[in-house]
Amino acid sequence: MSLLSPFRALVTGVVRKTGAFVKAHKVVSVIMALGVLILGMGISWIFTPAAPEYVLAEVEPGDIQQTVEAVGTVVSEKDLTLKFPVTGVVAEVFVTEGQTVTAGQQLARLKNEAVAADVNGAQARVSAELARLNELKQGTRPEDIMIAEAELANKRAALDSAQTTLKNAEIKVANATKKLEQLRKEAGTSLAGTVATAQSTSSKQLTAANTAIKSLDDLLARESMRRVVEQFESSAMSVLLNQQESAEDALTAGRSLTITSFDTYEEGLVAMDQIRGAILAASNVLNDAYDLVARLPLAGNLFDTAEREEIKEEIATHITTAATALDAITTVHTDLKNASASYTTKILAEEDSLATAENTRESALSDILTYETAVRTSEAALARDKAGARKTEIDAAQAAVNQAAAELKRARAHLDDTILRAPYDGVITTVGMKVGEFTGDLESFDRPISMLGSSPYRVEMFIAEIDIPKVVLTQSGSVELDAFPRVSFPLRVSEIDPVATDVDGVSKYLVKLDFVTPPENLRIGMSGDAEIYTDLREDVLIIPGRAVFRTDEGEFVRVLLEDGTLEEKQVVTGLDGADGEVEVLSGLEGSEQIVVLIRE
Repeated sequence: MSLLSPFRALVTGVVRKTGAFVKAHKVVSVIMALGVLILGMGISWIFTPAAPEYVLAEVEPGDIQQTVEAVGTVVSEKDLTLKFPVTGVVAEVFVTEGQTVTAGQQLARLKNEAVAADVNGAQARVSAELARLNELKQGTRPEDIMIAEAELANKRAALDSAQTTLKNAEIKVANATKKLEQLRKEAGTSLAGTVATAQSTSSKQLTAANTAIKSLDDLLARESMRRVVEQFESSAMSVLLNQQESAEDALTAGRSLTITSFDTYEEGLVAMDQIRGAILAASNVLNDAYDLVARLPLAGNLFDTAEREEIKEEIATHITTAATALDAITTVHTDLKNASASYTTKILAEEDSLATAENTRESALSDILTYETAVRTSEAALARDKAGARKTEIDAAQAAVNQAAAELKRARAHLDDTILRAPYDGVITTVGMKVGEFTGDLESFDRPISMLGSSPYRVEMFIAEIDIPKVVLTQSGSVELDAFPRVSFPLRVSEIDPVATDVDGVSKYLVKLDFVTPPENLRIGMSGDAEIYTDLREDVLIIPGRAVFRTDEGEFVRVLLEDGTLEEKQVVTGLDGADGEVEVLSGLEGSEQIVVLIRE
């Protein structure tokens, strides 16, 4: 008997019954047939995608100009921006814009009363050191010896007080240490059961979470799933496998913590934070695996609905296991934290007391060292005073006089820094400061006085790293200054700085260009759009740069064929133009219609 016989019998029965129904209910059958036809047409219309709209461009020959563009600024080789070497409030301004000055002439002065006072103070110190030198040469008076003896007695008393403070602090340290040990011992005894429960629960739930995440190995390694994943979700699977490996490493580390890190409740709390994070990571991996399987497309007999649902159901079971483990860990962690809260508070308070006592002890030790040094110094000074000044002391006093004289010289130099002077002959071009204004800090204030000597004008522009290899000496360029709209001044590259300059956090290279014909009425600081002509290709194929897309295999464009279909052609591009065009070296012949943009 053929295996198809039952199926043929079933089909024959369905056909006979359908024919009988149609004969008995002709009107109803017609209405149902029309409804099915209309429904099918509607579904077909809804799911038929709209035809895309193409933005096209024609491949055509032409000239392409490559340029490097930046903001250009007019400078002079001898323009100088002046600022005070110190900050302060402007007291006087002695010059105006356009005034001719000579080298060394005063331009402005800051308020310098405090600096002048420093000069006077330095002068007083010179006088004091001179007086001390003369006193040493004349010998110590009896009254000075009595004063030295009194100072020595005071320092000895301070040393005795510091030693007493040290003894008291050491007693407090010992008492606090003993009490802290008792508290920790009491906490360990009281919380031993809770810590043991936390340890065993952590070990158990780590095992459960590890088993759950390990289940993914077999599920994700199925041949049917592996093929579908490689085709549709290879990147997501790679990320998931990395996350799974990290989570398994975290679970392994957590298991080692259950063996070594539950000796005290403090260690247990820290370990459980890490263990909870490991289980949470495992739970996240399971959820991500579920999401990955859920969005995998069906692939006929290779990967059908039944297999996908079976895998999802098994992963869902392990997700529940991981969630249960996470809840259990959270519960015992909270129980341990609550049970240890009072001990933690007491231990922290006692640790503060111990730290305070230790700080007092360290401070007392430091004071003792200081006072012992002071006592020895005073004893030596008293002995010296009684013995009279030696030659070395007189020499030291002379050195102190010299140091005070150097400080006086430095103070006078600071006073000079409050006066701004012209470094050479020239003309003042900018005076922005006013009496009473604060100059600001040294890095940000406007340096409001500038001057200019006789020098030709040039244009400076900062070029990005990616463009600087295109720029070479003698290249042509132009600048359109804002002060002269629609007027293009021809330039020529004359200098290229070999070292990068930081401009707003970006490394750029300074390029200077000379005017081919120096124009009149230029002013320092004028700026505008400047460009350097770095290359020119004539009579080459040109296409919009937006039409080119790049893959690992190279550069491609989409060509619209006569039948309305698209063909991808590999091309080799050359020069990039200033207006977004790109030169085509090979791959196109000209007159093709290429797709620049597809509007769905």
